Amino acid sequence: MVAKKRNYWNYAKYANMATSIGVTMTAGIFLGFYGGSWLDRHFGTSPWLMLAGVLFGIAVGFYSIWNELSALGITMKTKPRDKDGNNQD
Repeated sequence: MVAKKRNYWNYAKYANMATSIGVTMTAGIFLGFYGGSWLDRHFGTSPWLMLAGVLFGIAVGFYSIWNELSALGITMKTKPRDKDGNNQD
């Protein structure tokens, strides 16, 4: 019974991470798009600053994902595993 509870927490942790990755990428791209579009209207440089904003948003999203996965890798490596590959808490 306890092993199943641990597996549910692992699933919840990974589902939370997947949701966080999706929100991070989406927010970065949309903020870059709208920020670039606003700058394009302000400076009259359509569509170049919008494209730069989108690319910047993608880069920031990937950087954030890299940090999250690096932190997850560190926590996964520091915890001992049992014979089934599950973390021992």
